[in-house]
Amino acid sequence: MSDAWYSDSLMQIAEILSRVPATILVLIVGAAAIKVVKSFIGRAAGVARLDPTLGTLLQSAVTFAGWVLVFTAATASLGLQQVSLALGGSIALVAMALTSSVNSVTQDLLAGVFLIGDRDFKVGYTVRTGSIEGVVESVGIRKTKIRDGDGTLHTVPNRLIDNATYVLISREPAAQEQQDTPQTA
Repeated sequence: MSDAWYSDSLMQIAEILSRVPATILVLIVGAAAIKVVKSFIGRAAGVARLDPTLGTLLQSAVTFAGWVLVFTAATASLGLQQVSLALGGSIALVAMALTSSVNSVTQDLLAGVFLIGDRDFKVGYTVRTGSIEGVVESVGIRKTKIRDGDGTLHTVPNRLIDNATYVLISREPAAQEQQDTPQTA
């Protein structure tokens, strides 16, 4: 019985080893495809004049998804379909867990993407959102910084701005400075 088990094990190992060259080819082609797609997205983002932060976000998402597909294909090419299915299922579960547990982060990221692309919400513009009125100092992928008339810097999660109404008061960066400058007669 142990001889049969030993013989079967050697045959399985030999079969897996015979698939290694094809697996290496899958990894090489997959890496090249990811690089090409990532480069294409970078160029397309430049041509479309997307904000660099948004372009980087798209490239990162495509790179992650690409490597998941490449590793799944590599394990399948080795004949390890069960590992491939487990890998795909595990990644789906992790993605679902991240989506539900960091819902506010996801909302901030999506709202940041929309705010970055919004023509009425740019650095230097004077806006009012909620109880804050001031000059937009920076719009990040997760948070926006607004300096009010008193000089207080408010850091606001993007989801709060995107979910609320904001009012564009002025597109002129100097409008806030003129209000702050004391008038002398």
